[in-house]
Amino acid sequence: MVSIREAEAKDFQKVHALLQELEDGRRVTRDQWLQLFVDRTGLQRGKFGYVLVDDGDVVGFIATTFSEREVRGSKAVLCNMSNWIVKAKYRNQSLALLSKVLSEKNVTITNLSPTPNVLEMSQKLKFTLLDKSERIIVPAPAPPGASPCRVFVDPHDVARMVDGDQAKIVRDHYLPYNRHALLRSPDGDCYVMYNRSFKTVRKGVRLPFARVHHVSDGAVFARHAARLVSTVVAAARVVAMIVEQRWLRGESIWHSFPRPGGARHAAFRSSTLTAEDIDGLYSEQVLLNY
Repeated sequence: MVSIREAEAKDFQKVHALLQELEDGRRVTRDQWLQLFVDRTGLQRGKFGYVLVDDGDVVGFIATTFSEREVRGSKAVLCNMSNWIVKAKYRNQSLALLSKVLSEKNVTITNLSPTPNVLEMSQKLKFTLLDKSERIIVPAPAPPGASPCRVFVDPHDVARMVDGDQAKIVRDHYLPYNRHALLRSPDGDCYVMYNRSFKTVRKGVRLPFARVHHVSDGAVFARHAARLVSTVVAAARVVAMIVEQRWLRGESIWHSFPRPGGARHAAFRSSTLTAEDIDGLYSEQVLLNY
């Protein structure tokens, strides 16, 4: 008999075997997949999503990662869903699996890397589209007359220099491939969380990039992007930085260009948050090093 229940840590082995069937599923390491079953925030309550089970076999899975963020002075709980997979024979049960996530109360639900089909379905379920268009920022010298700034990239230094929600972000995202930078300038500070992730630049060629998942101040980021990117490229041994256009708040960076590949979108459903409040933290993007 087919049933749905909460996914627990003990289910990881069976879920891991199922996740191997995803596109690029084998490119993600076992230790990375395991991060979907680690409670980094204290909000999981032993639940890491939902599994579809048939006679003891896991035939479907959807991951849920919970976090609590401070947004405009108030606390908001988010539930990021990801890695939704159901074996072909059981596809008629897919929506029943999803409905378990949608039944979560008083939370913002995000889906940051949906397939085109899932994105289309999300819109029908009253999700709001999120523009994830990205820019690639290449290293460049600071322009003449640029105001001075310092960039700190040692995670221990950054952890000591930030506080509150930012300090928690550093602690919760302390994984080998996740990185942190703090830019200090007369214009203000900007905390940046990114990971070192390989991206395909042409067929068969993959290069390491610093993919940004959180920017605390887009204006400061853009104003000092040359110094920031040059420091990060050297420290993380990457070729350039990838950042979502919307986080720049309309600011332009002359040594950047749109990431090839066309438009990129995500989706979220919330009664309290807007698109500007959603970033890539506490998601499969940072847990699996996307």
